[in-house]
Amino acid sequence: MGNKLVDLRDARFAINDQLKISELFAYEKFSDYSDNEIEMAIVTAEKLAVNEYYPINEVGDKTGVRFEDGKVTVPPEFHAAYKKFCEGGWTAPAEDYDFGGQQMPTMLNYLAQMLFFAANQSLMVYTCLTHSAGKVIDIFGTDEQKSKYLEKIWDGSWGGCMDLTEPEAGSDVGAIRTKAIPNEDGTYKIKGNKIFISQGDSDLTENIVHLLLARIEGDPEGTKGLSCFIVPKFRVNDDGSLGEHNDVVCTGVEHKMGMKGSATASLAYGDNDNCIGEMIGGRCKGIVTMFNMMNEQRIVVGMEGISMASSAYLHALDFARERKQGVAFGQKTGPQVSIIEHPDVRRNLLLMKSYTEGIRALLLYAAKCLDLKEISADEAERSKYGDLVEMLTPICKAGGSDRGFEVCATAIQVFGGYGYCQEYYVEQLARDCKITSIYEGTNGIQANDLLGRKIVMRDASAFAVLIDEIRSAISLAAGIEDLASYAADMKRHVDQFVAVSASLRARLKENAYLTYAWATPYLAVAEDIAVAWMLLWQAAIASEKLRAGGASEADAVFLTSKINTAKFFVSSILPQVTGRLDAIERNDDAILKMEEKFFID
Repeated sequence: MGNKLVDLRDARFAINDQLKISELFAYEKFSDYSDNEIEMAIVTAEKLAVNEYYPINEVGDKTGVRFEDGKVTVPPEFHAAYKKFCEGGWTAPAEDYDFGGQQMPTMLNYLAQMLFFAANQSLMVYTCLTHSAGKVIDIFGTDEQKSKYLEKIWDGSWGGCMDLTEPEAGSDVGAIRTKAIPNEDGTYKIKGNKIFISQGDSDLTENIVHLLLARIEGDPEGTKGLSCFIVPKFRVNDDGSLGEHNDVVCTGVEHKMGMKGSATASLAYGDNDNCIGEMIGGRCKGIVTMFNMMNEQRIVVGMEGISMASSAYLHALDFARERKQGVAFGQKTGPQVSIIEHPDVRRNLLLMKSYTEGIRALLLYAAKCLDLKEISADEAERSKYGDLVEMLTPICKAGGSDRGFEVCATAIQVFGGYGYCQEYYVEQLARDCKITSIYEGTNGIQANDLLGRKIVMRDASAFAVLIDEIRSAISLAAGIEDLASYAADMKRHVDQFVAVSASLRARLKENAYLTYAWATPYLAVAEDIAVAWMLLWQAAIASEKLRAGGASEADAVFLTSKINTAKFFVSSILPQVTGRLDAIERNDDAILKMEEKFFID
């Protein structure tokens, strides 16, 4: 077996054969890339993930972060691995050359990040948050702010984080009470408290640049009155050197179920009346500014979830081949066989394989859309890919995290009692993965976003763009004899999904409360539709390659595996969406009648 992190044979098939990353080389931004550069980057990322990040993951889980004398320290082993990560240029590889980036296609960057997340989720969180903070400054910052912060953020010398949550303002961002008080020089004094801040403090980098939301006195309540501020842990002098401490104090770290090597901090700003921040993005524009970071992080979080699922699947597959238990099915006596021979175990493995490969392809597809949205010369094309990114963001976040955790839990089931023990890696993967459905907007919020915002965007035109893409893949498969019946089945499910979506849009105007009660099952349907789309698309490509002839024995096995995986998912898993869609369409109002008093304790 390969690296037990990401099946790179499958990932290469996704980016090369399905998504055709080479098409991007025709654009000026990616003209320095070729198939060779793509392969070199994959091999380099794999080596770093396998040799540096993966071996210290368990160490980080056992050691955790420490909070002593007001200081947060990460597991000591993290420092050397992080240094090699930065030296390899992996902190901001997709950024422009002007900022020290490599102008790497986002698809390739995502694939590399999947390796790193699968190898060490806790350590990677520091890096991905830093990149998102830098991106906000890149897009919304003044020239002075870019000059002041970006180089050190992009090269990993400084960390970055997003500070939203407060004791009384979690998902309800508009309830934020942190204050910003204007100074005569145009800066602001910041006073308040934040909690649950990933990468809120640590000794991994020499400085941490906080991006936080606060309200200037007199500005409106709710999200409309919030502004965004850059608040470095240490102030930055005019010559770029670090100055005095900025009155940003860590008051503690959370003791969590998983991701124990990642610091989740509580922070106090301005207890000594000396916390200075710079506004970024304009007054009362904070939620717009910060949403750029949040949207990037939502796709990244989906990537986190499916990356850990990928590793859980590969570990479970390896175990199922080695673990012998019971005789061959249908026999009363005989030698013990590997548990992969038993039907229930095989079904579990195939379910894990389906979700891992389908959602990985979906995330890589979203990455291509992100690039084409920016580089396409045609305005209609940019609009199309922008719509696809909007539609796919909640599906990628929730699909990667919900199904990712499901895969991790199924891996424990494959391991049996061993999987429940800390000696086996899948136990940690399940603990680490669970947070992905909670942070960066719970998946309930993703469901509300899909139902209440995305499927109604521009009179449902963005939704129509997504459906057109799905139907294109169905048409491709319909023309292949071996896949025609599966394409017909999927078409029926997609048609029902479209009809129910139209019904929900109408019902939002009639009874919004009851309609939103169906948001989570609706999102689950969208996730399975998206996975089936990717798998059927891949199966069609695999079938065409087999028909063309010339495949080696190993290639034929791989391609046939892709076809069988799609057939399994479309015929055995996708029909479950019918029940959910039937329930949504029935629109029973029991939830309205179940008042709070009926929840008897």
